[in-house]
Amino acid sequence: MKICGIICELNPPHLGHEYLVSKVREHTNCDYIIAIMSGNFVQRGEPAIYEYRTRAEMAINIGFDAVIYMPTLYTLSSADKFARYGVQMAHLLKLDYLAFGALLDEKDFNYILNLKEETKFTNLLKAYLNSGISYSEAYGKTIFEFTSKYLTPNDILALQYLNSISLLKTNIKPIIIKRELDISATILRNLLKQENYQAIENKINNKNLKIVNSYKIFNYEKFYNILYANIITHTLEDLSTIRDIREGLEYKIYNNNENNFISFNKKNKTKRYNQTYLNRLYHNILFNVKNNVNEELPYIKLVACKNNDIIKILSERTQIPLITNLKAKNTLTNKSLYDYDKISSKIYNICIDFDDYCFPFHKMIKY
Repeated sequence: MKICGIICELNPPHLGHEYLVSKVREHTNCDYIIAIMSGNFVQRGEPAIYEYRTRAEMAINIGFDAVIYMPTLYTLSSADKFARYGVQMAHLLKLDYLAFGALLDEKDFNYILNLKEETKFTNLLKAYLNSGISYSEAYGKTIFEFTSKYLTPNDILALQYLNSISLLKTNIKPIIIKRELDISATILRNLLKQENYQAIENKINNKNLKIVNSYKIFNYEKFYNILYANIITHTLEDLSTIRDIREGLEYKIYNNNENNFISFNKKNKTKRYNQTYLNRLYHNILFNVKNNVNEELPYIKLVACKNNDIIKILSERTQIPLITNLKAKNTLTNKSLYDYDKISSKIYNICIDFDDYCFPFHKMIKY
């Protein structure tokens, strides 16, 4: 019995993701493919365009056999931590393969991963970082100096997955699938916000098009009003204890007197504090995530599956409890991740006009 995992956001699921799943099945001949998917908030520090249960349903429609929920605190992390948490979840599930799409091939990745041992590489990386730019930009520029190749965000994540697999000394075999379909999830989200459904018909499969035409997308304007109102109520002491806040930034945020979120954000943004970092930090402030939060994973949460067979198989494999419903929360030894998932779900669903909140432990979807 072979199982492959794909760490993903599916924001939203499109034909590029469907192509990846089909190629993974072809390359590995595995019995099951599972998504380790971000919840209602994604790695770039933004709310997902559809809530996670909707995206889980769409994931099943593009070929996944099951969907595992990645906790909010894991998704709202830098690329290296996001990859490490995802690989850790795959390891706890005792998956056989971990697949991801990239433009570079295995030879390129092996060469780049070996560069980190070279003094010239580390010195150049430090020089770029000292210039005030973000780590991801500094890393990309350093790689380009050695390879003359630009790294896409997917390539950077792929490198982090490979590095995490090595550091964790797991037996998971990485599978790199060459990206062929050039479909931009960012463009898709913009088209969905404009309700331009005709323009996305050749980018999403028919089953998911029906979902897109009937489900409500997230109200971003409403959310950012809530976000801004929350941030400006924090004291200087509160801000200094927030997860991932960099030294001195609490003063900049606290003394920012702009009267709307766009101006407030623009004033905070610098070369050192890029937009993605700030987005994640704002969410940490909103959810009141402290820098001493317990990030230990006490459970694996299954949110969708095609049949009951996969539940039994994953339950037998996983090294920690497999959770499928709300009642199971009472058995958790560490409820930190659960509590933040609950808070983030409440806030998210305020901005969708649901009649009731979609708590992170809900009745599991089965197909």
